[in-house]
Amino acid sequence: MKHFVTILFLILSLSISGFAQEPESAKPLTDTEVLRKVAIMDIEGQIYDNVVVTMKSTSPDYIITDKYKVKVTITDANGKKIWKKTLKNVFLYVFSDGQVQVGKQNFDRILIRKSSLTGDFIGKIREKEGIY
Repeated sequence: MKHFVTILFLILSLSISGFAQEPESAKPLTDTEVLRKVAIMDIEGQIYDNVVVTMKSTSPDYIITDKYKVKVTITDANGKKIWKKTLKNVFLYVFSDGQVQVGKQNFDRILIRKSSLTGDFIGKIREKEGIY
């Protein structure tokens, strides 16, 4: 009975400590350019394979504009531009595992992460409704 109580105590303490860890956080990057080779990119419901995503964040100059911007360009393997847009009033976040997010703190418009199955980058863009 003592062994059962001891094992139960260890299991509960390990599970509680696992939930007590804080999620990874990152500060927004400014005046930075990030390039990712993405195996599968979902742009507003349309799927593209083997694309290169370039994201360049810019700080406001406070003369012309006072908003942060991220310029996003997606090109295919042949160099043809598939999607190009400047997103205003958003930030660029890069995490230590390679994940890239573009958006506000709780509302992401672009998410690029590594696939747990293949290890390749996969991405999704939802400009209006966001990614949850």
